[in-house]
Amino acid sequence: MTGEARSPPSSEIPIIASPSLSRLFLELFWQLGILLVPAFFVTILPPPLALLAVLFFGLLMGLAARFGFLSAGRVCGRLIVGAVFGLGFSVGRALPEWWGILAAIASIGGGLACVSTWERRLGLAPVSGKGASAWGGSEPQLTPEGEPIRVFNHSEIAMGGPTYCDYLFPDGVLLQGLGSSSLFSRDGRYFAATVPSRQNWGLVVLDRQQRQVYRCADSELWELDAFDLGVLSGRHSPLVDDSVREIRLDELFQTASVTHLVPFADLWLDSEWHPEQVQPTFERRSADGQHCLRGEIALPATFRDLAQPLEPLASPRYAISVNGQPAGLLMAADAPLVWSNDQRALVCLAQEQTPHADGDQYWLWQLDLGWRALPSPWVKSEAEPSFYWHELLGLDANHVQIGSYLDYPRPGSGHYGYRLDSIHGDTETQIGHDAQGRVQVGEFALTRMTIAMPLDSQGQRGDSSIETQPMQDGVRARLTWLGDNPNGLGGYRCQIGDWLLPGRWLLDHRVSDCGRYLALLPFDGVTTVATHGVVADLKERQLLQGPAMWVARLLDFRAGRLSLAVVAGRLDQDLESSALQRFNIPAPQVGSAPSFFQPDERSRLFYDTVELQVSDSQLHRMHPWRLVDRPQVANAEGDFILPAPNQQDAAWLFGSETEYADSWMRARTPRLGGHLLTASGCALTDLAPSMIWSAEGRYLALTCMATDVTELCGSYRGWQLLLLDVQAHTLRVHPQWLGNRPLLEGFDDDQVRVRCFERDWEAEDNDDPGSVQSLPLTLLLQAPAEQLVCQDGFWLRSSQVHLAPAWRALALPAIGYFKRESL
Repeated sequence: MTGEARSPPSSEIPIIASPSLSRLFLELFWQLGILLVPAFFVTILPPPLALLAVLFFGLLMGLAARFGFLSAGRVCGRLIVGAVFGLGFSVGRALPEWWGILAAIASIGGGLACVSTWERRLGLAPVSGKGASAWGGSEPQLTPEGEPIRVFNHSEIAMGGPTYCDYLFPDGVLLQGLGSSSLFSRDGRYFAATVPSRQNWGLVVLDRQQRQVYRCADSELWELDAFDLGVLSGRHSPLVDDSVREIRLDELFQTASVTHLVPFADLWLDSEWHPEQVQPTFERRSADGQHCLRGEIALPATFRDLAQPLEPLASPRYAISVNGQPAGLLMAADAPLVWSNDQRALVCLAQEQTPHADGDQYWLWQLDLGWRALPSPWVKSEAEPSFYWHELLGLDANHVQIGSYLDYPRPGSGHYGYRLDSIHGDTETQIGHDAQGRVQVGEFALTRMTIAMPLDSQGQRGDSSIETQPMQDGVRARLTWLGDNPNGLGGYRCQIGDWLLPGRWLLDHRVSDCGRYLALLPFDGVTTVATHGVVADLKERQLLQGPAMWVARLLDFRAGRLSLAVVAGRLDQDLESSALQRFNIPAPQVGSAPSFFQPDERSRLFYDTVELQVSDSQLHRMHPWRLVDRPQVANAEGDFILPAPNQQDAAWLFGSETEYADSWMRARTPRLGGHLLTASGCALTDLAPSMIWSAEGRYLALTCMATDVTELCGSYRGWQLLLLDVQAHTLRVHPQWLGNRPLLEGFDDDQVRVRCFERDWEAEDNDDPGSVQSLPLTLLLQAPAEQLVCQDGFWLRSSQVHLAPAWRALALPAIGYFKRESL
């Protein structure tokens, strides 16, 4: 659920009770007794018997550790400490004054040192410090023998979570995807590492002698601290309690899955890797079967020294030959390749088989001439739309056709943005709204095109031409470069079949979904943007000129509607953007001030989305809002006008966005922060799209979401109902909180009906029908009324009077339309 704060489950939060005072005294007496009782009885023994008592307690401690009774072993450790003090006192009593004192000190010091060593050997010594963090940075860099370990490919479990990485040991053992908290056993035989997970953590132990890997799929160890004599100790969940955990190695081995490392070249790999499954050869034959390109896998002499040791196996490269003649080239088995129409030539993507090759490029093989490298298919200009090429589509006697596409320059931050996000993949896009304002989502396909590169190209700008994707009857438009303006934008000649379009055009283009139209931008020799959009009608062979505007890019063209990214103005860097002020410097009149579009550190360009509709052989600019006939849902998208039932007033809501205010669709997320203007002049902010007029048109019920609520249990957000009286110019806030995602369904003379839901976002399967409650109008009118203040012809809340200039500066065409049409 978006935006909802949740506490961790109670099972994850340990409840630690404070011990009573009596219990503290009992524990203190117990600890003192463990030390003092053996010290007293051993002190009264003669030194030989006192020494035997110490050795006896040491034997007990060893047996307890050997049979897994670690707690008993630690108790024996405390007993032996008391016995060592008793031994020292016994020796001190048996010798003369000064000799006795020195002997007692020496006996106690030496005895304690021996006890400490014995505890460490048995794995009973308390952990003196924490081991490597699960969040990385302290991975072992050397083996116990002092040889270096390569630790690489660090990544995180979610953002800022525990890290995992790959370990390459000096003997070639490669372990992948292990946690950063890892260590060697004291004898150096074993290497252990945690395995981070969103659910259940794992634990991996490598037996370096046997080259076996033990994997425990469910482990309570998050961070490892010590690994002594078959006991692995560490801590569980540093985020919660950081409590100590231990596991015996023999117990782990009994339940863990075991895999044997397999040798490959100079590596030892997990048996899940099967190098023999890597395709050793491949063949790509011509259609007539007369010629064959064959590839044989090319592996390096050593893998350990590579930045990614397994890359030659994960992405193998092959030494190729044609008809048995080596080409001296390397290529991937699935690399692009195309045979010519007469099957006597081919073009493929490959690289030279030399140590310092530059990378993949296109190579041409001809039956009588052999191999030669082709230049880059396209010489880019930084000012032009970015695009990439890869697929080979065709090869004839003079040209090779290479598939490509234009990027999708979606304006950032929803419909309002100060940059164009360059998207290089098919994605989702908005194709309309349903009756209640929900976004209708459709697939957006990038503009495909073909680079036609001459085989004798010298790699100069303009050598290649661009062919658009097919239009009606399979006809393609061809764009041929003519020259650049001072800003680096190229001017192109455009020809559709035998129809040569007059003038010069930019590279940016878009074929309509019906295939009849081609959208283009006219070339300007001065500015970096176009002065208007143009649509070429293939059927009627005419150009449809759009209205004057500063067009930065073409966006989409479906159902006869062309979308464009338009520069509307600039906003100073020190000003915050809002729906009332997207820019404070309007764009100049078309045809003037080209410097307005140059980079400026003091302000940023504002890109808006404009739609043009093709109708009656003309391009009409569409209104940026919808005229609706029913209440909208809380997640309704875009600007809309809701007329009053008596047509005497209307409400215009604009500028609402999701709480993320980003470029993603988020069709099911509520919209917030909307601005409302009624035809009667009432202006409010911070509203949601859910609203409804009363039957006589006097009252307008509104909703808003408060994101800083502290009264609600288990949540930090709440929905409120507001009542606007457009005649008395007052605003009331209903004191009770509503449920999630309110939808106002009815407003008669007596009550307001509102449907609320269990979730604050709309499920894809719409399995949340919600419940309806009725709020009496008399109850709503009992809430305290806030009198709106008239300022510059607008009725504002007293706290928002300062916004009057921004309301007055709004684009008047939209305001004028709904006033004229609704009143």
